[in-house]
Amino acid sequence: MKKKKGNKLIIIVIVLLLMTIAIVSTIKNKQKVEAGTKVQNEMSPNIVEENTAIENEIVEDKITDIDFLANVKEPKYYKNEKNIKIPVIIYHAFGEVPKSDVNYSLFSTEERFEDNVKTLLDAGYTFINLEEVYEYNNGKLALPEKVCVITMDDGWAGCYTEAYKVLKKYNVPATIFIVNYFINAEGYITWEQAKEMFDSGLVKIHIHGLWHNDCTTLSESTLKEQYDTAHKEIENRLGASIQRIMAYPAGSHNDNTIKWLKEIGFDVQVLTKYGTVNKSRTLNMTDIGRIRGEMATGRQLLNVINAAGV
Repeated sequence: MKKKKGNKLIIIVIVLLLMTIAIVSTIKNKQKVEAGTKVQNEMSPNIVEENTAIENEIVEDKITDIDFLANVKEPKYYKNEKNIKIPVIIYHAFGEVPKSDVNYSLFSTEERFEDNVKTLLDAGYTFINLEEVYEYNNGKLALPEKVCVITMDDGWAGCYTEAYKVLKKYNVPATIFIVNYFINAEGYITWEQAKEMFDSGLVKIHIHGLWHNDCTTLSESTLKEQYDTAHKEIENRLGASIQRIMAYPAGSHNDNTIKWLKEIGFDVQVLTKYGTVNKSRTLNMTDIGRIRGEMATGRQLLNVINAAGV
């Protein structure tokens, strides 16, 4: 009998000991949680302030644009004062590739590109970018009678390794329409190279697409989401606020794509429409045609521009 009472006492002591340990552990855990919450609350304002500072830096860190019209001595005209031609030349890749290469027709070379630029400069042309064309079309900027725009699609590596050398040599601007998911891939420019070119003031970086998609196959929500996402990534990568300008992959578009992209701010939409020389009085900023420059000599480009009536 005494043995049973002793066993019961031992059990009671063990239960009380376990309960004490549990209570102490709970108190300690509660203290840790409260301490952690306090630290998190103290850090949160700093994190918010830091993120806000980064966002402000992105918006405020705008690159000073080069005024490519500042030294033009020829007369300048506002949109309704004179009908002028606004040729937009399209390039893709740059480099030496064999004729057997499936993309051969997309390649120019540094030498041929330089011939194009020099020939047009010698003929009295002033190179401008699409943002300036937009300002002109809205009556905010006057242009000389001879202007030309250089564009490059996809963001091939040669845009940096070869074409950029020519742009710097002659101090002329260009626009590169990138495919976001091509950047950093083999054969294409990197984000670091894109930023270097952008920071120079010579090169504008705009959107060709998040992917190289046929825009006419995308729903309204998908199209808007992809181009909004692509544009925001470009701004974040380059650290600047950028005008919404895009070029259609393979030129594929329709009335819906034009309407939907305009609704999210893309008032400038560039097509292919090869051989088209835009005219100022009929200029439609969502229907910009281009001349192919990859395989052309400078003289051939001049012939196409001169052959287009005003």
